[in-house]
Amino acid sequence: LTVQQIEFLNKKYDANVPLVLMNSFNTDDDTMKIIRKYSGFNISIRTFNQSRYPRINKDSLAPIAKSCRTEDDIEAWYPPGHGDFYQSFANSGLLDEFVEQGKKICFISNIDNLGATVDLDILNMCQNREFVMEVTDKTRADVKGGTLIQYEGKLRLLEAAQVPKEHEEDFKSVKKFNVFNTNNLWMSLPAIKRVVEERTLDMEIIVNPKQLDGGVNVIQLETAVGAAMK
Repeated sequence: LTVQQIEFLNKKYDANVPLVLMNSFNTDDDTMKIIRKYSGFNISIRTFNQSRYPRINKDSLAPIAKSCRTEDDIEAWYPPGHGDFYQSFANSGLLDEFVEQGKKICFISNIDNLGATVDLDILNMCQNREFVMEVTDKTRADVKGGTLIQYEGKLRLLEAAQVPKEHEEDFKSVKKFNVFNTNNLWMSLPAIKRVVEERTLDMEIIVNPKQLDGGVNVIQLETAVGAAMK
């Protein structure tokens, strides 16, 4: 559906909007197989891989990986959340390529969000803004999603994984937190390039505890792409 939507845009406006997919080492091979089906479509599909981080043993705080080769123990590694987009996008060379082509704005969404479409009204609104997040009213079906809060005088993204257990019910309340982050984001490509090069991107680290199949308790340090709003 996403491919069809972008192909429609390209045909209607005689444009060349590419579809860029961020993969992990877990999904890259399967994604490349699917992409081949769309070779005859009027759309350029590009891919890049996000980083791989070693899982940390919760007790010893040491990496559980015994070597730097992912294939030696794939369970010892993880993709560090979609907040890794900025650095990995830059590392791939695609960011520089698109900026050099004169592209100015990118639209980011979860690939499984079938309601995420390119809205030209929002696109026009982005001409003088570096970061725009699409939000909607929070419902009881959205209690695990991120919301927005005011913290130290700034608007911040708050994810469920950042909320202490004693406040989880407060976080799920649609009255106390009535805004839901759709994770549909519009960003200035030159701005992404600037903050990555200047190393001024400051995003909260989410500590995500996991238990592996063997019963080992581990910690994953992740970031959310929307946290760059601050």
